[in-house]
Amino acid sequence: MKPQGRRRPRRKGRATKDAERRAIAKANAKPARPLRSVMPGFAVLHVDGGARGAPGPAAIGYLLDDETGVRLAEHAEAIGITSAAEAEYRALLAGLTRAHELGLDRVTARSDSRLLIVHVNGERQIRNPRLLALEAEISDTRMRIGTVLFEWIPAAANGEAHQLVAQMLESARN
Repeated sequence: MKPQGRRRPRRKGRATKDAERRAIAKANAKPARPLRSVMPGFAVLHVDGGARGAPGPAAIGYLLDDETGVRLAEHAEAIGITSAAEAEYRALLAGLTRAHELGLDRVTARSDSRLLIVHVNGERQIRNPRLLALEAEISDTRMRIGTVLFEWIPAAANGEAHQLVAQMLESARN
């Protein structure tokens, strides 16, 4: 049995604060793996939602590109006071609705919200009744479109959609 006593002193040069540890980890991180290429015949929908506060002023944004990268639709709007999770759901619903209006039958929806992706893929149970209602609408729209795949992507790869949301939140603030 190891004798009890004082903790060993920290080695010199080591981070003492969580922020320092995160900065060191980020600096030494491996480069992000490249995104999976677009499947032939599939349009790509990038969605993002955000809120300033929990809940707070919120906005959604989406970009819809065809398989060759040609922009089919782009939209951003302020949606009032809500949570960031609900904003993510509403962004996905708005993007899928637009894809259906354009007559697309195969869509890959990409989001940087892990929660959203695991919920709509059925990997995790939804407990929030508002999110449950939105997920039901998303499922209905998904069935009307045809084939919809949901993929999580890193936030850095979702920059354009994030920028749309940030601009709407900033304009709503002013």
